[in-house]
Formats: sequence, structure tokens, C-alpha cells
Amino acid sequence: MTTYKRIGAVKTTFSILLFLSNKKQPVSGKEISQALNMKYDTVMCYLATLEDIGNVRQTRECFELGMNMAMFWAKIKSKKVVEKQNINRELEMLETGEM
Repeated sequence: MTTYKRIGAVKTTFSILLFLSNKKQPVSGKEISQALNMKYDTVMCYLATLEDIGNVRQTRECFELGMNMAMFWAKIKSKKVVEKQNINRELEMLETGEM
């Protein structure tokens, strides 16, 4: 993957999401912009877009992760549960000699 150009907007988006994920309470756009050393208007544009797609939720004048982010976690967990079940089934087959 080293030959492909990196997209700064994706890194910025992740920085905002990571910042929000580390906060126990909703935070203001101003607090996000100060913490990430970004212009307030730029942060608000990112937040508006993230809110449109469900990754961020606005509560009054503050922001927090949206339910869409929980869905990513749930899907990853579900896939891992299936992988674990498959591995356990294969181990059982190996142990019993059923191949």
C-alpha cells in the first residue's frame, strides 16, 4: 500500500472520531478545534458531515460519537464470534480425529 497517496481528510476525520471516543461527555466544537489545533469552522464542517452519516451526534452545543460507530464495533464483534466458533469446531474435529 506504500505506492498510494494518503488522503489528509481521512486522517483528520479519524483524529476527530478518536478525540470524541476518548471523552466521557459530549464536547464542543471549540474544544475539539483547540485540542486538535484546527480551525473552528473546519472542525464544524467535519462534524456536520459526520453527523449527516450518523457517526457523530449533536447534543445541544456539544458532540459525541453517534450510534453508527457502535454498529461498526458490533459487526466486528459478530465476525469474531463466528471466527471463534469455526476455530473451536476445527479444534474439536482435530481432537476427535473427525476429518
